[in-house]
Amino acid sequence: MKKIFTSLMIFLISSTVSAQTYPVKPIHFVVGFPAGSSIDNISRTVLDEIRIRTGATIIVENKPGALGSIGADAVAKSAPDGYTLMPSSSATNSSGPHLMQSLQKLDLDKNLTHIGRMVKFDIAVVTRASSFGDAKALIERARAKPGDLTYGYGSGTGQVAAAVFSDAAKIEARGIPYKGQPLAVTDLLGGQIDFVAADLGALLPQIGAKKLNAIAVMSDKRSGLLPDVPTTLELGLANAQLAGWIGVSGPLGLQPEAAKWWEAQLKAALQSSDVREKIRNQGMEVDPLFDAAFKSFVSDQYQLWGRYVTNAKIQPQ
Repeated sequence: MKKIFTSLMIFLISSTVSAQTYPVKPIHFVVGFPAGSSIDNISRTVLDEIRIRTGATIIVENKPGALGSIGADAVAKSAPDGYTLMPSSSATNSSGPHLMQSLQKLDLDKNLTHIGRMVKFDIAVVTRASSFGDAKALIERARAKPGDLTYGYGSGTGQVAAAVFSDAAKIEARGIPYKGQPLAVTDLLGGQIDFVAADLGALLPQIGAKKLNAIAVMSDKRSGLLPDVPTTLELGLANAQLAGWIGVSGPLGLQPEAAKWWEAQLKAALQSSDVREKIRNQGMEVDPLFDAAFKSFVSDQYQLWGRYVTNAKIQPQ
């Protein structure tokens, strides 16, 4: 009788394991930006919730550099079994391919499985609190001394946004690349550069501490997080309205079971009031989008940011 009971337990356990075909081993989530960057922080916030809900082992691997192309390349070339994924974004998927030839060759619009969007966010232009009081002051100074001012960027989003702002304001400013937005902000605070255009998540702590001065939000409506800051549209800067986004994607041909699992877990995590509050505190808003709608969104954003890059006369590297 004991042998029968033991055999029955083994059968039940093995049946349960075989029924759970995904995930059955650690999942690697490759972030193409440094730890502490906005994309990294948002990813970890959502992944922590998924870990708690499912017990899945999800390992975040930071592979920063080349506007996310190093991490994206690793994911695009990995097996489509659902155990290697990445945060897709306006930095890597929308603007990056128009800025980096390496990303253009990867053709991420077509060579990834796009699962879902997590957030959208506003982009702000900031200066040191002790330098320019408003956008008018910065623009006047830049026009008085063409090419004298510099801006820093640590992502494709930031590079394009700063160039678009400069082009719309009819000023000449020199761009300085960084390996991440936090490093650009650090040098802005230290006086090495004059302004930065970046997502609010990278800027809000220093704005709140009154170390940075937000002079514009690159939108057609004011940000709920910075209601006193004028939009680029209000400042008369036409064609200088941009928004960023972060989602989740995997290799082309991603296993359907894995794609369905991730879509279900993202939907559940993004409905959490705790997750929504944490994301809002990072200067972003939960804005889910899935299936064909997200795939279409990724393609549309690729085209939109490409037009901005062309108009700003940014040459790909």
